[in-house]
Amino acid sequence: MNIMALTGNFLITGAASGIGAAIAKQIAGPNCRLILQTKSNLSGLQAIADLCRAKNAEVFTLQGDLTERAETQQFIDRALQISPELDGIVAAAGYPDWGDFDSLTVDGLMQSIHLMQQSTFMLLQQCTKSLQSTQGSFIGISSFLAHKMKVGNNITPAAASAKAGLEALIKSYAVQHAAVGIRCNAIVPGYIKKDGDNHTPLNADALAKISARIPTGRLGLPEEVASLAQFLLSSRSRYITGQLLHIDGGLLLA
Repeated sequence: MNIMALTGNFLITGAASGIGAAIAKQIAGPNCRLILQTKSNLSGLQAIADLCRAKNAEVFTLQGDLTERAETQQFIDRALQISPELDGIVAAAGYPDWGDFDSLTVDGLMQSIHLMQQSTFMLLQQCTKSLQSTQGSFIGISSFLAHKMKVGNNITPAAASAKAGLEALIKSYAVQHAAVGIRCNAIVPGYIKKDGDNHTPLNADALAKISARIPTGRLGLPEEVASLAQFLLSSRSRYITGQLLHIDGGLLLA
């Protein structure tokens, strides 16, 4: 079975750059409808949409701030209008808040939680019928920050707690809905190379320090995470649910 391009309707948040964009490009092809979301990077999203259309995918682009409940609701309503039946959802929208307990504000903490947990809960709850109709797959993109409490000299309570909560939602949903054929898993990336105009490349010294923490000695690529997501969205993963799949070059082993 060839899983290079997937057939069906797929919703991807945070699709303007990084992992979300890589997944969109990886699965795009004929008979594939993509609904792609961004908060504000409209130029980046349009570029990804164009690349996917060049692979003969049908693409819809939506804008919305998923930290805001009302905008999240509008986004979900519009997505389900476009595709009442979804074969897969990838919740890739996210960012790391590097503030520690001295610098992090309550508002900053809640913004991370709203993005990672509130929006994911709303997607899971409101898209259940859609996913059940297709025996579909839901993927949440987590982070190694939920498992590694100190990164270099950084402590990241907002990112750690928000992503850990996301993982708990994924497992809880998987247990409740496995019997109706919905798969729900989390991908847990390590250090992944950034792309897009909004990202500043690491200098050589910073890159060397980070690479030294990783047993494989390098950053991962968005395309490598996308290949894992592609598998989880395909029918080949139909016996996998409620799992945290780490793709980090052995980072959490060190």
